Amino acid sequence: MNKDFRIAWLLAGAMILAFAFPVAAANIDNGRQIYDTYCVTCHGAGGRLDVSSPVIKGLGVEPADFSDPLFNSREPAGDWEMVIKYGGHALGLAEQMPAQGEVLNDEQISDVTAFLKSVVDTSGFPPGEMNLFLPVRTKKAYPEDEIVYSGRYTDQDGDSEYKQVLEFEKRFGKAGQGILEFVHERVGSESELSEAEIGYKQALSFSTSHVLSAAAVVAIPIEADGDGELVTYLAYGRELSPTWIIQSSLRLKFPFEGASDGEAELAGIVHWVHSPWPRRVFPALEVVATNPFRSSNGDLEWTAMPQVRIGLTRGGHVALNLGVELPLSDQTWDQRYYVTLLWDFADGSFFQGW
Repeated sequence: MNKDFRIAWLLAGAMILAFAFPVAAANIDNGRQIYDTYCVTCHGAGGRLDVSSPVIKGLGVEPADFSDPLFNSREPAGDWEMVIKYGGHALGLAEQMPAQGEVLNDEQISDVTAFLKSVVDTSGFPPGEMNLFLPVRTKKAYPEDEIVYSGRYTDQDGDSEYKQVLEFEKRFGKAGQGILEFVHERVGSESELSEAEIGYKQALSFSTSHVLSAAAVVAIPIEADGDGELVTYLAYGRELSPTWIIQSSLRLKFPFEGASDGEAELAGIVHWVHSPWPRRVFPALEVVATNPFRSSNGDLEWTAMPQVRIGLTRGGHVALNLGVELPLSDQTWDQRYYVTLLWDFADGSFFQGW
């Protein structure tokens, strides 16, 4: 491992050691009283939905069941506070959920949200606060239910290269996620469905301010040459402050034809989350360092990727990511352009909340 790559390791370590800012504790007892006054009629006693209630049947839509630990854990408290304050329609949810911003102040809304988070044990589930924005190259740590399309155009000497990936991600158990990807590539007039990738990701450590996961993916050639490869990675995400989030990943690739011919990839990204509203444009800067296992001086490749996440729906569960990758070392290509379309189907249908 050369000197530059060791520096990259140190930078990643510095990112991981960053700490989250403390927040004031909410009053759960006060939140319970507020809930019993304003919320219990629709959402049920103790946050447990009663589908047989005449009120529920008359609504025409089924309210959230806060006693479901998966639902409770995967929803960020901040999103619930916005729904309580501005109403369901504000985030593309049911219009039957009224805005309470003129009835409850911000402290009361925080208290009732804290109470709702306490009605069921979610200690084994990664919290939704750590379902951070999807980067271009850095791997996400949070286990999610998503369908992601990504396209890459490489501008280079000779024939340009196009790569498309369709990824299906499904949550399993409390903290696991299955991965299925199909990769299509085209160089000049040559086009092929190159490989399928099957894998699994597990969250190892998490809180409302950080998440650490490990994953393993097997790439199986379809029309491409070779025997495939094993890809393993560690992924980390952290909230640095209410407006800054950071993610990093270390990915190792082991070709089945010869593991020593693989490579290591270290990536990191910082997002500026300047607004709590999901349907906004959020800029980010990503840096990637790639180094072969059989390295020599000059083998390390650095790239930088300015990018933006664009929330397309009011709840942000459908989003577009646009980025350009710029070489910082001696690469064989000039620029790469990326487009990613994400649909978090756990939060609703694709056409909900536009």
